[in-house]
Amino acid sequence: MRHFTGLTCPDQVASLNRIRVLTGSADRIAGCIYQNPAGISAIVRSHPSGNGAVAARTFRERYAAAGFPLLETTGAAAAAISFLTGESKDASRCESLWRFRTSNTDYTLWIAYTLPGQAEAIGPLVTSFAELLAEKAP
Repeated sequence: MRHFTGLTCPDQVASLNRIRVLTGSADRIAGCIYQNPAGISAIVRSHPSGNGAVAARTFRERYAAAGFPLLETTGAAAAAISFLTGESKDASRCESLWRFRTSNTDYTLWIAYTLPGQAEAIGPLVTSFAELLAEKAP
């Protein structure tokens, strides 16, 4: 799917399937929601140039204000802002936000996943989205 802004959201990115198209707002231009059967969810969004930093700061502030602990992560998640959003006996639910920038557009990628079971899947997902944005961005 190609948004009017030029952002391309294919039906599938790595193991994720597009399940919804998102509308824009003052600080977000376009985006799509992805999910896979293993329970990993992702949202990719385009933002006006310069607004990616604002989106990341807002993410950090709102999650911290909600009481979620900020995580020190490794691997692909080390480049993201990550929070622990839930715990069970065997797993921890995490939400991470990455920022990407091209010459004229900012992007954010939010992924919700479970550790330790889904840790190895995150790197390939982030790489796939980064490649998509680099190739298809306006």
